[in-house]
Amino acid sequence: MRQLPPLSEPSFGFSNSPFGECCIAFSNDGICALTFPETRESAMYDLENRFPETNFRQNDEKVERLARQIFEKGDRPVLNPIGTDFQQSIWRALQRIPAGKTTTYAQIAEAIGRPKAVRAVGTAIGANPIAFLIPCHRVIRSDGGLGGFRWGLECKKKMLEWEKK
Repeated sequence: MRQLPPLSEPSFGFSNSPFGECCIAFSNDGICALTFPETRESAMYDLENRFPETNFRQNDEKVERLARQIFEKGDRPVLNPIGTDFQQSIWRALQRIPAGKTTTYAQIAEAIGRPKAVRAVGTAIGANPIAFLIPCHRVIRSDGGLGGFRWGLECKKKMLEWEKK
């Protein structure tokens, strides 16, 4: 199992967003997770699985400020996505997709110079720890279908519609 880098002062919390309640985890190095879980318990389970042996402290006040910064002001806070080199390359490619636009899994594979790695690209997109800010919701199937979304297709639709406004 790959050793995760330690997070400096890891914290998390919950806030409302235009897409339902979100959970944001962060450290002094930036946001390491942004999720839209069905329940707070599932958010905690996700954090424990993503960051084993990390003791997060709850800080809803800071998460409220981060959520306002992201969803109301449109600011882009510092991100600290933790993943393999391949995943990082995919997540960087996702961040180059303009708001309100979509692309396909195949186009992402092409963009990183691995045109035959469409399935691996899909897996890396599905492992994205920072929803919305690393915009995996902007990736659709080549046939124009929405494809999957870890937080549900309704959430994906809402994000795409919200960005078009």
